[in-house]
Amino acid sequence: MSSSKRLAGTSLSVLASFLLVSAAAAQTAAPTAEKPAEQKAPEKAPEKAPEKADEPTTITVTGAKAQNRIDRQVYDNTKNADAAIGTAADTLNKVPGVTVDANGNVALRGNTNVQVYIDGKPSAMMQGDNRAGAIQAMSGGDISSVEVMNNPGAQFSSEGTGGIINLVMRKNRRPGGFGSANVAVGDGRYNGGVNGSYTAGKISVNGGINYRDESGFGRNTRRLINRDTNGNVISRTDSNGSGTGGFTNFNVNAGIDYNLDDTNTLSAQVTYNKREFTTEGTGVTASYNALGAATRAFTNETRSKNPGADQSLALTWSHTGNLPGETLKADLRISRSTGSSEYVNINNFTLPTVSTTTDTKVSSRALSSAVFSVDYNRPVGTDQLTTGIQITRDDNTVNNESTGIGADGLGNTLLSNSFQYKQTLSAAYATYQKPFGEKWVVLGGVRVENLDLDTFLANTGTQTSVNYTKVSPSFFATYLLSDTAKLRFSYARRLQRPNPQALNAAITYVDAQNVSQGNPDLKPQETDSFELGYEVTKPKINYQIRGYYRENNDVITQTSRFITGNVLLTTQENGGSSTAGGVEVNVNGQVTPKLNLSLGGDVSHTELTTPANGTQEADSVNGRMNFTYTLTPKDTLQAFFFARGKTLTGQGYTEPFGMGNITYARKLTPKATLTVTVRDPLNTGKSVSYTDTKTVYSESSRSQQASVFYVGLRYTFGGPTPANAQQNQWRMMGGPGMGPRPGGM
Repeated sequence: MSSSKRLAGTSLSVLASFLLVSAAAAQTAAPTAEKPAEQKAPEKAPEKAPEKADEPTTITVTGAKAQNRIDRQVYDNTKNADAAIGTAADTLNKVPGVTVDANGNVALRGNTNVQVYIDGKPSAMMQGDNRAGAIQAMSGGDISSVEVMNNPGAQFSSEGTGGIINLVMRKNRRPGGFGSANVAVGDGRYNGGVNGSYTAGKISVNGGINYRDESGFGRNTRRLINRDTNGNVISRTDSNGSGTGGFTNFNVNAGIDYNLDDTNTLSAQVTYNKREFTTEGTGVTASYNALGAATRAFTNETRSKNPGADQSLALTWSHTGNLPGETLKADLRISRSTGSSEYVNINNFTLPTVSTTTDTKVSSRALSSAVFSVDYNRPVGTDQLTTGIQITRDDNTVNNESTGIGADGLGNTLLSNSFQYKQTLSAAYATYQKPFGEKWVVLGGVRVENLDLDTFLANTGTQTSVNYTKVSPSFFATYLLSDTAKLRFSYARRLQRPNPQALNAAITYVDAQNVSQGNPDLKPQETDSFELGYEVTKPKINYQIRGYYRENNDVITQTSRFITGNVLLTTQENGGSSTAGGVEVNVNGQVTPKLNLSLGGDVSHTELTTPANGTQEADSVNGRMNFTYTLTPKDTLQAFFFARGKTLTGQGYTEPFGMGNITYARKLTPKATLTVTVRDPLNTGKSVSYTDTKTVYSESSRSQQASVFYVGLRYTFGGPTPANAQQNQWRMMGGPGMGPRPGGM
């Protein structure tokens, strides 16, 4: 049976079963909910369900506010003074528990196996190798809020053992016209943009244009030791390099919402993003034998160019039913990300002979993604039922071509390859939320996902097919201890599927001493994640204490080994297991009338066991400080610093690191604000990692340019709107006279 037929049979049966069960549950559980007289009267507010234990809790984070819902924390980005001149990486580093390192790698509580969504859905630009570049290039000013889900519910994909970070993009919906323009200039870098929206009657439009040009200086060092099976040194290679890197990014986006009538809204959003990363560097490399005698020495010159582009289209139909809280939403997201890279390495040897060699790697990639989903919410008395389906289709092609001398003797034919994959993920879910008295609210759910994956390696003509179904349950509960305190519990089953590129069995050139190879036999990693929290919300102070624990099976880790000369091959394997647990504390409060302070951090312990390297253990401490101080009614000082602790990698670890920003804002006029920002004022943006196995030892570091100063100006335009425009907005948002419109439609 073909993979498409297997997929169709499995997917249709799964989806049909869920929808039938959900519809039957809704009709049998709430026969009285259909009474028109009770549900349609606009003058009468809907009966308040006893969900007091799960009402949103507003928490003021420095320059931002957070709302803790039953399954996530939401952090407002609109009040951050430097949002407009920073990147998405800067924005994420302000969010408790989230860190982005100098390479653009995102982690949640130190776990890099995290999914990043845009407006609640996956996007091609946030997948695979595209994500780091997109996060480093995206403007922080385009982000309205950040949603953090340590244990995502069943309505979200089970992919990502570390959780989900959802970027909610800015969409202003004030009546009339509103907009902002900003420009910032720093040392060797500048950025600017214009964003705006206009709402009148049934139509609301929004859009923006942003441009960013940045460059900087960096250094890197590496020591690589080749050992025999007894741990004796065979050879050692030391490398030191420095260089400049830069990127440019151009983004344009536009959207429209149209209210067909009082219950139906159509929305469309398009984005286009073009970016390019470039590097130029020089370095010195020397190799030594077991006795410490030099066997090879050379200097090298490198340059690379990595252009890319992203396009996306989102189409949404939202319908509000007759019952309070009844909604139906159909959503289609189509995105495409393309890019190429050219890496040139020129080696000038002085030992063993004087000579010059050149090797080049050229690659191209194209990823297309389509996500179609339907979500239905329906009240069942005081309960809430949610069901839905989601189908995700990914098509990816990667071509690699190596020329010149190759990787230290490996032939170019071996290092040139073409790999393709087609992946379809079909899912159906159902969740049910129920209050018990005035104290308890519980939310349970289950998600069923079927994956169908076909790969093709053109070099060898090898085809593989993978098809399996996974069930992922989730559960949330809140208990109201008092008017200001509550307990929270959550559980979720999560998966980490191998990136399809990680299944590519071809050897790929990285540089003259490093190559990589995928593993077609990789299985998904499975995680059971538990969390228990205590929250207190008072007028001037809020704090949360959360304990968490995770069990991971079939853990995917990297392995490295020397294959010829000084060439190191890195691949992946699974079959190991790990546990991780810790306590996270966040405190936020208005310390004085002028000072708002937010402190947070967590202490964790991790044990990781792999077939190749046995058991590793690590204690890690992560922390952050974030404050806003009002100097005068027109002057504000804002600062944040974070530190991420030691992280295990399966064959080694990364050292702790930290960064921060300081911003001074001066309100020149009611509409114009001047900002001065110092990025990384303590010059701590340095990452260090170690690999230590029986046959391989390496230590490498990478540091970025020292502190960077930015001077920026932001101007807002638009003002009060006529009374009739305000009335139209009330009608669009489901205000008085139109009945309730949950979900902000």
